[in-house]
Amino acid sequence: MAAPRIIVLRPQPGAMATAQGLRTAGHDPLISPLFVIEPVAWTPADPQAYDALLIGSANVFRHGGPALADLKGVPVYAVGGKTARMATDLGFKVRGQGTGGLAAMLPMLVEDGHLHVLRLAGEDRVDLPATRLAIDTRIVYRSRALPMPDELRKALAEPAIVLLHSARAAQHFGALVDQAGIDRGHISLALFAPALLDAAGKGWDRIRVAAAADDRALLDAVAMLCQHGADPQAKMPETE
Repeated sequence: MAAPRIIVLRPQPGAMATAQGLRTAGHDPLISPLFVIEPVAWTPADPQAYDALLIGSANVFRHGGPALADLKGVPVYAVGGKTARMATDLGFKVRGQGTGGLAAMLPMLVEDGHLHVLRLAGEDRVDLPATRLAIDTRIVYRSRALPMPDELRKALAEPAIVLLHSARAAQHFGALVDQAGIDRGHISLALFAPALLDAAGKGWDRIRVAAAADDRALLDAVAMLCQHGADPQAKMPETE
């Protein structure tokens, strides 16, 4: 039985980074982004009105445009090492960094004595829990969904392992598969986080959720799917 094709659907440049990790592990992935990231026109913020910036994605710095320059004097709290490094490279001062999502950054902001926070975000964003912080949000980029490419449709005619990084991607991919009349039963999913399970839905061959919200853990999930895929009788749990 042929090994399943491994497919990366996330937008660039993240897709290339994920694919490189897969190649290092000995795979030959298909890169077929189902979204493209594009800038959104936004009103520049008064840097004097805020004492911290909350940034959840490096896409803010890739697509935020010239209006970001006026905010370089405001300390940054960033989710993820890539976001923090890009902020530093562009001349921002990173005061805090986390890996557990934006909500996990809020206690750090409170402990550091901040009161007025500017959140720069994408159009599709998570709601933050209530906090004593005054948080304003500016949308600086969006993720635009794309139709299914012919190359992806052909690849999905055979057994495949698909990597999904967001709930929106899981929903969009599932809808495209169903619209194309493709059988979910020979497609396995490697999910970036447990929150994607509901969005992915049912009917897939196997599902594996990354043990942590990072690409290294997601590649481990792919490895587990490949290992169990060698035994057609082996069914895997959907969560760690």
